[in-house]
Amino acid sequence: MSALIPMVLVLSGGLLWQRIEPGGVSAQQLRSTLSSLVMNFMAPALILYILLISPLKKELYQVPLTGLATISICLALSMVLFSLLSRYGYISRAQAGALILAASFGNGMGISVPTIEALFSTDMTSIPLIYDLLATVPFVWTAAVLISAHFGTRVANGHLGRELLFMPPVWAIFIALACRYFDWTPHETIIQALKMLGLATVPMLLIMVGVNFKIGSLKYALLIIPAMLIKLVLSPFLALSIGQPIGLIGDALIITSITAAAPPVIVGIALADRFKLDSSLFCTALTLGTISYILIAPTLNQLFTQLL
Repeated sequence: MSALIPMVLVLSGGLLWQRIEPGGVSAQQLRSTLSSLVMNFMAPALILYILLISPLKKELYQVPLTGLATISICLALSMVLFSLLSRYGYISRAQAGALILAASFGNGMGISVPTIEALFSTDMTSIPLIYDLLATVPFVWTAAVLISAHFGTRVANGHLGRELLFMPPVWAIFIALACRYFDWTPHETIIQALKMLGLATVPMLLIMVGVNFKIGSLKYALLIIPAMLIKLVLSPFLALSIGQPIGLIGDALIITSITAAAPPVIVGIALADRFKLDSSLFCTALTLGTISYILIAPTLNQLFTQLL
């Protein structure tokens, strides 16, 4: 647990920014600026650096296959559960949509990367990156958009899915995979430049998570319990059981399983706002899910190590 303390301190910086807004820069302005900087510049550098130096080989397809299967099962279960709760009047449709997003789609790049780096090593952070970009991201920009439109205002303009093709992190992962396929490595000076940019990405992502911390009410904290059980408990054990027959072993399997437990993805806030889902409920799930993940990740590591 002590290995995660630096990560918690950086994350707390984002939470502190919400309270004092230094320099007159609001949390919303900071969130928007960091999001643009990370998404368009720094995250692609991190992805290129990690994947170009990664020792992984067959895991490059085993990890996303495990992720796609795990997310599909969690998504189907949460759809059934929260649709029934909505139908019988226990929650609203806007709340059901927010809870489905929270239970199904994890923040691999923002939280799992620094967690895995702290628990294992920088070399192994390629696993949460691959899981996030080849499994979670395609789901978020297709299924998550459709779910948000269905449970929200249903005003999708039909163009959100196309954004996946124009995201620099997605370009970066395909460029990196192509370089590996053709066994070509850029000059060491380029690798070092990518490293300098990439290493600055993780603290910025943590600050972004902290800036979005918010707990709506005690009622909302209770409402998210089923979603968090799916995300933090069921999802990692599903990944563990799915990854084994696919061929994942050892640390790669454990890290994939821990990544599967990642708390709700930050882009869910934008989807909730856009489609008039319960944004406050989603932010509560993001906040408590992140805190729970940081606490449970070392335990999952120890437990899975014993099981394997």
